[in-house]
Amino acid sequence: MCIRLWVGRNRKKIDLKSEIIMGMDYYIEPKSENEYEDYLDFPNTLSYFFEQFGGYDEKSIVSQIESILNIDLSIFQKVYNPEMEFDFEEYDHDENDHNPDDFWVNTDDLIKKLEEFKEKIQSNTKYFSQIIFNPDDDDSKMSKMDIEDIIRYQKENPLTAYPRNNGILTEESLSSSISELIDTLKNLRSQNIEQVRLNYM
Repeated sequence: MCIRLWVGRNRKKIDLKSEIIMGMDYYIEPKSENEYEDYLDFPNTLSYFFEQFGGYDEKSIVSQIESILNIDLSIFQKVYNPEMEFDFEEYDHDENDHNPDDFWVNTDDLIKKLEEFKEKIQSNTKYFSQIIFNPDDDDSKMSKMDIEDIIRYQKENPLTAYPRNNGILTEESLSSSISELIDTLKNLRSQNIEQVRLNYM
Protein backbone atom coordinates (compact mmCIF):
# COMPACT_ATOMS: atom_id res chain seq x y z
CA MET A 1 0.00 0.00 0.00
CA CYS A 2 1.01 3.63 -0.22
CA ILE A 3 2.25 4.98 3.10
CA ARG A 4 2.79 8.72 3.56
CA LEU A 5 5.44 9.42 6.19
CA TRP A 6 5.92 12.85 7.74
CA VAL A 7 8.69 14.19 9.93
CA GLY A 8 6.63 16.77 11.80
CA ARG A 9 3.60 18.54 10.40
CA ASN A 10 5.45 20.78 7.95
CA ARG A 11 8.17 18.42 6.78
CA LYS A 12 8.84 16.82 3.44
CA LYS A 13 6.48 13.98 2.51
CA ILE A 14 7.70 10.57 1.32
CA ASP A 15 5.51 8.01 -0.44
CA LEU A 16 6.48 4.40 0.14
CA LYS A 17 4.97 1.12 -0.97
CA SER A 18 5.20 -0.79 2.28
CA GLU A 19 3.41 -2.77 4.94
CA ILE A 20 1.88 -0.85 7.83
CA ILE A 21 4.24 -0.76 10.81
CA MET A 22 2.25 -0.70 14.01
CA GLY A 23 3.34 -0.05 17.57
CA MET A 24 4.07 3.69 17.76
CA ASP A 25 2.04 5.61 20.31
CA TYR A 26 1.86 8.92 22.13
CA TYR A 27 3.20 9.17 25.69
CA ILE A 28 3.21 12.04 28.18
CA GLU A 29 6.56 13.04 29.63
CA PRO A 30 6.22 15.33 32.68
CA LYS A 31 8.92 17.97 33.10
CA SER A 32 10.39 17.66 36.56
CA GLU A 33 13.69 17.65 38.41
CA ASN A 34 13.53 13.87 38.54
CA GLU A 35 15.68 12.69 35.64
CA TYR A 36 13.89 9.34 35.59
CA GLU A 37 10.31 10.57 35.70
CA ASP A 38 7.98 7.87 34.35
CA TYR A 39 6.12 8.50 31.12
CA LEU A 40 2.34 8.45 31.37
CA ASP A 41 0.08 6.65 28.94
CA PHE A 42 -1.81 8.72 26.40
CA PRO A 43 -5.38 7.45 25.77
CA ASN A 44 -5.20 4.88 22.97
CA THR A 45 -8.08 6.36 20.99
CA LEU A 46 -6.56 9.84 21.03
CA SER A 47 -3.14 8.46 20.13
CA TYR A 48 -4.65 6.82 17.05
CA PHE A 49 -6.64 9.99 16.31
CA PHE A 50 -3.69 12.39 16.35
CA GLU A 51 -1.09 10.13 14.74
CA GLN A 52 -3.37 9.51 11.75
CA PHE A 53 -2.42 12.91 10.33
CA GLY A 54 0.88 11.39 9.21
CA GLY A 55 -0.83 8.93 6.89
CA TYR A 56 -3.68 11.00 5.45
CA ASP A 57 -2.63 14.64 6.04
CA GLU A 58 -5.55 17.00 5.30
CA LYS A 59 -7.96 14.09 4.72
CA SER A 60 -7.25 12.52 8.10
CA ILE A 61 -10.06 12.38 10.63
CA VAL A 62 -8.33 14.92 12.86
CA SER A 63 -7.98 17.42 9.99
CA GLN A 64 -11.60 16.92 8.95
CA ILE A 65 -12.80 17.48 12.52
CA GLU A 66 -10.67 20.62 12.79
CA SER A 67 -12.54 21.98 9.79
CA ILE A 68 -15.99 20.81 10.92
CA LEU A 69 -15.62 22.19 14.45
CA ASN A 70 -13.48 25.20 13.52
CA ILE A 71 -10.77 24.30 16.01
CA ASP A 72 -6.98 24.20 15.80
CA LEU A 73 -5.58 20.97 17.26
CA SER A 74 -2.03 21.42 15.94
CA ILE A 75 -0.66 21.64 19.48
CA PHE A 76 -0.94 17.84 19.55
CA GLN A 77 1.27 17.53 16.47
CA LYS A 78 4.18 19.01 18.40
CA VAL A 79 5.65 15.63 19.25
CA TYR A 80 9.13 14.50 20.17
CA ASN A 81 10.78 11.17 19.42
CA PRO A 82 14.10 10.77 21.27
CA GLU A 83 15.05 7.84 19.05
CA MET A 84 14.14 9.36 15.71
CA GLU A 85 15.69 7.17 13.02
CA PHE A 86 15.33 9.58 10.11
CA ASP A 87 18.44 11.19 8.73
CA PHE A 88 17.47 14.84 9.08
CA GLU A 89 20.12 15.91 6.60
CA GLU A 90 17.80 14.66 3.85
CA TYR A 91 15.09 17.15 4.79
CA ASP A 92 14.75 20.91 4.88
CA HIS A 93 15.41 22.09 8.42
CA ASP A 94 17.60 24.45 10.37
CA GLU A 95 20.14 23.48 13.00
CA ASN A 96 17.68 24.06 15.86
CA ASP A 97 14.86 22.09 14.25
CA HIS A 98 15.13 19.07 16.54
CA ASN A 99 16.14 20.71 19.81
CA PRO A 100 14.50 18.57 22.54
CA ASP A 101 13.79 21.62 24.70
CA ASP A 102 11.59 23.11 21.98
CA PHE A 103 9.01 20.37 22.43
CA TRP A 104 7.87 21.20 25.96
CA VAL A 105 4.25 22.38 26.08
CA ASN A 106 2.47 24.17 28.91
CA THR A 107 0.20 21.75 30.74
CA ASP A 108 -2.45 24.46 31.11
CA ASP A 109 -2.44 25.09 27.35
CA LEU A 110 -3.17 21.43 26.65
CA ILE A 111 -5.95 21.37 29.22
CA LYS A 112 -7.55 24.50 27.75
CA LYS A 113 -7.38 23.09 24.23
CA LEU A 114 -8.94 19.79 25.31
CA GLU A 115 -11.71 21.59 27.17
CA GLU A 116 -12.38 23.68 24.06
CA PHE A 117 -12.45 20.47 22.00
CA LYS A 118 -14.92 18.89 24.41
CA GLU A 119 -17.18 21.96 24.36
CA LYS A 120 -17.17 22.07 20.55
CA ILE A 121 -18.18 18.42 20.38
CA GLN A 122 -20.99 18.92 22.88
CA SER A 123 -22.38 21.88 20.95
CA ASN A 124 -22.09 20.17 17.54
CA THR A 125 -23.75 16.82 18.16
CA LYS A 126 -23.85 15.81 14.47
CA TYR A 127 -20.19 16.52 13.74
CA PHE A 128 -19.18 12.86 13.45
CA SER A 129 -21.68 12.18 10.67
CA GLN A 130 -19.91 14.81 8.53
CA ILE A 131 -16.60 12.92 8.47
CA ILE A 132 -15.73 11.39 5.09
CA PHE A 133 -14.49 7.79 5.21
CA ASN A 134 -13.23 5.41 2.56
CA PRO A 135 -16.01 2.79 2.29
CA ASP A 136 -13.77 0.11 0.74
CA ASP A 137 -10.79 -1.93 1.92
CA ASP A 138 -8.43 -0.52 -0.71
CA ASP A 139 -5.29 -1.17 1.31
CA SER A 140 -5.34 -4.89 0.57
CA LYS A 141 -5.90 -4.18 -3.13
CA MET A 142 -3.11 -1.62 -3.38
CA SER A 143 -0.62 -3.77 -1.47
CA LYS A 144 -0.42 -5.98 -4.58
CA MET A 145 0.06 -3.09 -7.02
CA ASP A 146 3.18 -1.35 -8.21
CA ILE A 147 3.55 2.41 -7.72
CA GLU A 148 2.16 3.38 -11.13
CA ASP A 149 -0.95 1.25 -10.64
CA ILE A 150 -1.46 2.68 -7.14
CA ILE A 151 -1.36 6.25 -8.46
CA ARG A 152 -3.78 5.41 -11.26
CA TYR A 153 -6.12 3.56 -8.87
CA GLN A 154 -6.15 6.50 -6.43
CA LYS A 155 -7.01 8.93 -9.23
CA GLU A 156 -9.88 6.71 -10.36
CA ASN A 157 -11.08 6.18 -6.78
CA PRO A 158 -10.65 9.49 -4.90
CA LEU A 159 -12.09 8.12 -1.64
CA THR A 160 -8.95 5.99 -1.26
CA ALA A 161 -7.28 9.18 0.00
CA TYR A 162 -9.52 9.03 3.09
CA PRO A 163 -9.15 6.66 6.06
CA ARG A 164 -11.47 3.70 6.56
CA ASN A 165 -13.85 3.62 9.49
CA ASN A 166 -12.31 0.64 11.26
CA GLY A 167 -14.31 1.13 14.45
CA ILE A 168 -11.38 2.30 16.59
CA LEU A 169 -12.65 5.86 16.61
CA THR A 170 -16.27 6.55 17.57
CA GLU A 171 -18.08 9.55 19.02
CA GLU A 172 -18.19 7.82 22.40
CA SER A 173 -14.55 6.68 22.47
CA LEU A 174 -13.29 10.09 21.35
CA SER A 175 -15.32 11.95 23.98
CA SER A 176 -14.31 9.62 26.81
CA SER A 177 -10.63 9.77 25.78
CA ILE A 178 -10.69 13.57 25.84
CA SER A 179 -12.11 13.49 29.38
CA GLU A 180 -9.52 10.91 30.41
CA LEU A 181 -6.64 13.04 29.13
CA ILE A 182 -8.02 16.16 30.82
CA ASP A 183 -8.10 14.29 34.13
CA THR A 184 -4.53 13.03 33.63
CA LEU A 185 -3.21 16.51 32.87
CA LYS A 186 -5.12 18.11 35.74
CA ASN A 187 -3.62 15.53 38.06
CA LEU A 188 -0.15 16.47 36.82
CA ARG A 189 -0.96 20.13 37.26
CA SER A 190 -1.99 19.47 40.87
CA GLN A 191 1.54 18.09 41.35
CA ASN A 192 2.96 21.38 40.05
CA ILE A 193 3.97 19.90 36.69
CA GLU A 194 3.81 23.02 34.54
CA GLN A 195 5.06 21.50 31.29
CA VAL A 196 4.91 18.17 29.51
CA ARG A 197 6.35 16.78 26.31
CA LEU A 198 4.32 14.61 23.96
CA ASN A 199 6.54 11.72 22.98
CA TYR A 200 5.76 9.62 19.93
CA MET A 201 7.59 6.32 19.85
